[in-house]
Amino acid sequence: QDRLPTFPKEEAFAQVKAELGVDFDSVFELIEPEPIAAASIGQVFKARLISNGNVVAIKIQRPRCEEIIAVDLYIMRFYAGILA
Repeated sequence: QDRLPTFPKEEAFAQVKAELGVDFDSVFELIEPEPIAAASIGQVFKARLISNGNVVAIKIQRPRCEEIIAVDLYIMRFYAGILA
């Protein structure tokens, strides 16, 4: 799916802190205040690296994305077994 509604920036930045162990603002400076794209598993922000000024795109997974995908795969395997 694409063109899904965005999720709150605060949740996205909390994901970055959980994954990288640093605050978003200590590594990146947002160029666009809102995500430039959003899809089924994440959204993309346009930012600048504080360390060297390079412009980057940062894709951040939606919260609980891995859990949702795992359940979806389980359901697909279940129905594949019935149909086989």
